[in-house]
Amino acid sequence: MKKLFIISLMTFLITVSIDHVNGQELTSQQRSIIEKQVDVVFHDMVKIAENLDYDKLSKGVDDTYHAGFIINGSYFATYDSLITVIKAKSQGATRQSITIQKEKISVLSESIVLVTALGDSKVEVSSGNSFTTKFYWSFVYKKMGNNWKVIQSHQSVAR
Repeated sequence: MKKLFIISLMTFLITVSIDHVNGQELTSQQRSIIEKQVDVVFHDMVKIAENLDYDKLSKGVDDTYHAGFIINGSYFATYDSLITVIKAKSQGATRQSITIQKEKISVLSESIVLVTALGDSKVEVSSGNSFTTKFYWSFVYKKMGNNWKVIQSHQSVAR
């Protein structure tokens, strides 16, 4: 009987404590405001990427946490190493058009948001040719002061 009581008590305590582990509770209105803020930042960064303005794009990233960045199976420990490779690989590109087909914004807390998206990117090169690829993205945004910044990303293209 004593064992049954202890097991019941432990089950109750675990069940009650799990409810408190779910994270920060936000109202629907708070979530909506955060979603709109991050959506604006995300789409502004897409426009900047379309213009291949990597210096301006970099202003939307904060690598303080050194969370790492992944592109097409390659891991970059720092944002600086990633952007150096992107700049080198984009030599000869004159513009790109990015079409977001699906996008989901998941507010995890008042300061952390996950954005996932898929779509197509059409890249125009200086020779006049162009090519289109399907992409899959996930970005983790963190509120840094009054601004939302990317702190981690995973980007890949269909092969």
